[in-house]
Amino acid sequence: MNKTEEKTKEYFEASGISLVRIAETTGKTPDFEAQKFLVEVKEIQPEEKEGLHPDSTYNAVKNNLKDAANQFYSYDPQYKKKHIVVVFSEEIIKENIYSIWTGELSPARREGIFKGGMVLSRDHRRYIDAVVWFRRITDSKPKHIWLADENTKRFFFGVIT
Repeated sequence: MNKTEEKTKEYFEASGISLVRIAETTGKTPDFEAQKFLVEVKEIQPEEKEGLHPDSTYNAVKNNLKDAANQFYSYDPQYKKKHIVVVFSEEIIKENIYSIWTGELSPARREGIFKGGMVLSRDHRRYIDAVVWFRRITDSKPKHIWLADENTKRFFFGVIT
């Protein structure tokens, strides 16, 4: 288990939720399983390229969320559990995650440059119920949590603090 996965497990267990590591197979699987949900942990570090590449952050976030959605679908195609993506990244800001996941500019950053091709597809979005963002591995709690809908909160009682 890497440090971000250890931190994720620690965070959920401090909330009274036991996460069980899912054995890696030849197929795509999320990292953890709990009674009511699955958890995939992503550490996002956008590529640094010379010159102007404003899409690198968006692409890094989009590709990681897309990969997580594929892992959830592969492991839970009947969608019997809720799906949480835990993101660790010092390089991104919460508005980037919001924009890519929802397909809208963040209300806090309406002046940003945002292209439709930078968003997560509707098919991928439907397999992610929550995104939990830690800026640093040393953070005691997430910097922000997004939920797909208000009804989803009941699955995370005790986790959202």
